[in-house]
Amino acid sequence: MGSLIPVEDKATWRDPKVAQAYQAGAIASDPTSASRNPPSFRAPSGAMADSFELASGRKLWDAGSITAHVLVIRSENDFWSRPEDVTTLVQDLRRAASVRTVTIPEATHYVHLDRPERGRSRLIAEVTRTLAQPATMKAVD
Repeated sequence: MGSLIPVEDKATWRDPKVAQAYQAGAIASDPTSASRNPPSFRAPSGAMADSFELASGRKLWDAGSITAHVLVIRSENDFWSRPEDVTTLVQDLRRAASVRTVTIPEATHYVHLDRPERGRSRLIAEVTRTLAQPATMKAVD
């Protein structure tokens, strides 16, 4: 996690207590974690397989059936999300009640863990703004 932060002093970007709590939560999520030394958690590799498929141009699901309001957020410095992924998704969201895209400047893939001024406040504000919208949907053709 730390190597994704673009400053030398990582604690200025993310409170070390937040990173520790996140790691502890991950370890606690796997009941077998204590059976390994050091304790570690198992994570499904499906996300890696999905990423490979997406990078190869294969769509894993059809966003065209979504009729709700949609908020697409990406962090500018996210290694996992490319600007072209957002463009493709927005094109596919042709039946959505609304689509709003937000790029959080200089934020990392782990923006939800970063300090408020490093993007977390913006992330929370954008999600809250979207959730405050009436839950209207477009009529299905």
